[in-house]
Amino acid sequence: MSGRRLLTAGGLAVALAGVGALALLGRGAGESPAAFASAPAGSYAVVARSYGNSDVITVVGAPPSEIAIEVATVPHLPGFGIRGAVSPNGRFLALIVADGGTPSRPVAALVMVDLMSGDETRLGEGVDLLQDPLWTPASDAIVVTRSKSSSGNGSDVSIVRAALAGGEQEIERHEHVLAVAPVGFDGSGALLTVVLDARGSTLTAAGNERGNLSGHITRDWALSPDGAQLAFVEANLDQGLRYLPRVVAIGGGGVAAMAAAPLYDSGQALGVAWDPARLTARFGAEPGAASGGVAAQGKASGFDVPLGYSGSGAFLAVRHWSGSGFDAPGRAQLEIVDDHGRQALTGFTRFFGWAAR
Repeated sequence: MSGRRLLTAGGLAVALAGVGALALLGRGAGESPAAFASAPAGSYAVVARSYGNSDVITVVGAPPSEIAIEVATVPHLPGFGIRGAVSPNGRFLALIVADGGTPSRPVAALVMVDLMSGDETRLGEGVDLLQDPLWTPASDAIVVTRSKSSSGNGSDVSIVRAALAGGEQEIERHEHVLAVAPVGFDGSGALLTVVLDARGSTLTAAGNERGNLSGHITRDWALSPDGAQLAFVEANLDQGLRYLPRVVAIGGGGVAAMAAAPLYDSGQALGVAWDPARLTARFGAEPGAASGGVAAQGKASGFDVPLGYSGSGAFLAVRHWSGSGFDAPGRAQLEIVDDHGRQALTGFTRFFGWAAR
């Protein structure tokens, strides 16, 4: 499961500047987006290219194929990007799209794209803009949030389950909070949610508190494939702002004592992805970090922020930054990394997950 992001580190809002090359066999005139349904077997990154007031959803084959097939064009307000997640079965893409209101008061919708046919379906209106949608394990519904200002400090947040067959249901409600982030489902099928409020970050299961993750704000949550561990980045303010990697065990109805991830105690981390082959959480690390983080393999400089492993663990999508650290990130480039090197996804600005054929 790819990392779920809520807060952004200073200096990382930098426009993507393409480097490298990608062999694009894109959709030609008259070609149906259903071409992906008959694409060669392999792993495909689901990405998007932005054109200001729309994004083109594309599936790009991992090496050695490098085939790219345009699937759908999704319009949105000028200057707004889209956020999304690929379903566990690899067929659907859930998107949060700011396509209503005005740039100063955007209104977001939940949109589902069938990657095999290119068909788009609106499943919800007025959802929170800055969130990543969460799929149910059966790929039959999507979990999103809606927030409104509360009478006191913070917001009242509803967690809604929108079914692909139509209809939605409020399944949780959290009042007077800073933010709420559904992060996955445990082994029993209970929805796991991180609640951010004056106490810091608290984990809930099916709406019931399971334990405190941190006295600080957290971000980039990623649940392990077996649902037994939660990795995240802690925005620690004890000695100035530092982004520290954390992994906790969440089995047995509680949260185990917090442990530092196998990076380093004083450096910074950003982004996390679980390697499904090794059941290991891999964090992005600033240059010069000790072993344990995702390295800028084959690069003379810069650092990688991991976005998500393919189902087999053979490929990792990263956002490579050319700079010296989080405060001076430089230019960004989406890339696919494997044991043999890198494939640049030139010109693509968003990664949503992996699909397989």
